[in-house]
Amino acid sequence: MPFIDWSDPEGMFDLLIEFVADERSSARDAKHRQLLSKLLTDLSALQMIFMALSPSERVASLREIRASLDGELENDPSVEHLEACVNELERISG
Repeated sequence: MPFIDWSDPEGMFDLLIEFVADERSSARDAKHRQLLSKLLTDLSALQMIFMALSPSERVASLREIRASLDGELENDPSVEHLEACVNELERISG
């Protein structure tokens, strides 16, 4: 298990993307895999500019991605990790 530096926003975000990619790879249902692919695409697009954003812009961007998710992912571990990442980014930028 890798060491997680909770004060490193980029590292946390990278771990979130890695988790979503792993979840997508192991998804058995095609619809679920498709929903996770959309989430991964959105997160990957944000990754390109993540470090150029202010802490509040990072949080706002992740909240926007979260709000755009299909209700079918409501109880998905990937969404739980996304929400935890947002909460932690808010905490360390606080």
